[in-house]
Amino acid sequence: MDANFSQKLLDVLIENALRILAAGFGVNWAESSFFDIVRLLKKEEVLKEYFLERVRTTFAMSSPGSLDPGTVPTELIELVAHEFRWPELQVLAQQRINTVFGGDAMLAIGDVAHRLQEAYKDDWQDREFYEHYRN
Repeated sequence: MDANFSQKLLDVLIENALRILAAGFGVNWAESSFFDIVRLLKKEEVLKEYFLERVRTTFAMSSPGSLDPGTVPTELIELVAHEFRWPELQVLAQQRINTVFGGDAMLAIGDVAHRLQEAYKDDWQDREFYEHYRN
């Protein structure tokens, strides 16, 4: 698939997930969009850097869980971390802790940068929210 086309498709899928979450429907209704994104990232490895750049932009916000257009839902970031275990996501999370919380991870409790570490574990507690893992 053409790189521009795959980026456009990724953007559409992320925006669909944002719209579902912003409308108050929850992760269970956004799950299919989330896993469409996971499948696309697996199929089009060239998208990894583009996705990471979108995460970097999201992490630069004071409130990354705001569901503003152009952001990446924090639930999706955690799911991608769980699925791919990309070390770059951990680096971005640490950069957020350093920048926003002065390097103090304890101040970041509740923030996606702190929660992201849990997503790297096989027994990630939030797996229970996804029907995909119950099958």
